[in-house]
Amino acid sequence: MSDAVQQDWPNQRYKILVSTTSLTALCTIFFFWRCVYGLKQRGSFLASDYLLIVSWALSIVNTVIRFILVDNGLGRHFKDPSITRDMIMTYSYWLWINQTINIVAVAVLKWSICAYLLVLDFSTVYRAIVWFSILVITGINFLAPVFTLFGCAPLEANWNRGITEKKCWAVGNLPLSYSQGVVNILTDVVYVVAPIVYLSKVQLPKRTQWGLRVVFLLSLIAMLCSIFKTVELKNINGTMDPTWTSADLSIWSGAELQVGIFIASLPPLHKVFDDLFRKYMPGLSNSGHKSTPLYGTPGQGYAGRSTQGDGIRMSTMGKSERGTRKNYTPGESVLDSDSESEKAILDDEERRIDESGIMKTTGIVITEGPRNIRHDNSPGSF
Repeated sequence: MSDAVQQDWPNQRYKILVSTTSLTALCTIFFFWRCVYGLKQRGSFLASDYLLIVSWALSIVNTVIRFILVDNGLGRHFKDPSITRDMIMTYSYWLWINQTINIVAVAVLKWSICAYLLVLDFSTVYRAIVWFSILVITGINFLAPVFTLFGCAPLEANWNRGITEKKCWAVGNLPLSYSQGVVNILTDVVYVVAPIVYLSKVQLPKRTQWGLRVVFLLSLIAMLCSIFKTVELKNINGTMDPTWTSADLSIWSGAELQVGIFIASLPPLHKVFDDLFRKYMPGLSNSGHKSTPLYGTPGQGYAGRSTQGDGIRMSTMGKSERGTRKNYTPGESVLDSDSESEKAILDDEERRIDESGIMKTTGIVITEGPRNIRHDNSPGSF
């Protein structure tokens, strides 16, 4: 009879585990894709890659812990006869471990995103904003919650509420949890909006711009997870049914981390978006990138030859526009770091081509009389 009664109790086990394993698999696929692509292009990892590796490893540990929590009551009602006292103690301990790892993993993930944005070398103002967000994340999303989770002595008192003889210097962490949620939401907005605004002001092909915009806009998904997680916090405040009420919060906390890793893995893969736009929207390939005509400026013929007279006017070649910034095209940003940010956005192969110059020299010999122009092609660089 008791077995029949137990079977009538609802259980959110599969709801929790299916969402957890699905998101873990998704973020893992794109995480390894980013790592392999980065090693293939650069031959080594950047600081943002190492930080992302740490965050991903912690997310895998949290996924395993979530299975332990489900086996010990998460997703079931607290008064479910199948939940024993020993299971509650085990549940409390692993919940404390899960919270600690999740806080550290999210903070490291945010640091990874900031490290990548700093590599892009955007404007000085935007870099200052990124550094400020690093300080805020370190203080509110890392140090404060970790000190709170270790805020009682003896150590066991942090997860065992049955210990009465204890000393706590951090009481009540719900306001801090709300602060974490607000900071995560605000930083996500900054990481999405600021790059998109900045990209609209620098000179890049439209295909590249749209590829990067799509990548940054996808970060809004992580922001939504942070919003839903923050909303769920109110449901566990003073609840008498913690194992049941915490199910949705557990799902959104895991989603915030795993979706964040998935989104953080995308920017270095923007070339894939370029290829998609090239294939399905070829009209974007040759638009939006203003440059000096290959055959001289308007009103001139081939190699800068004037169409209004007999004189020949040749443009000075061989100097990097990045170093002089004198021959920039109309509408191009003249911020000191713009050209550097464009190089950082490009793939390594494209940067090597840009920095090494044109790998073919065309010699032009002009003779009097018939005005013949002979081309002498020889390999080299200038």
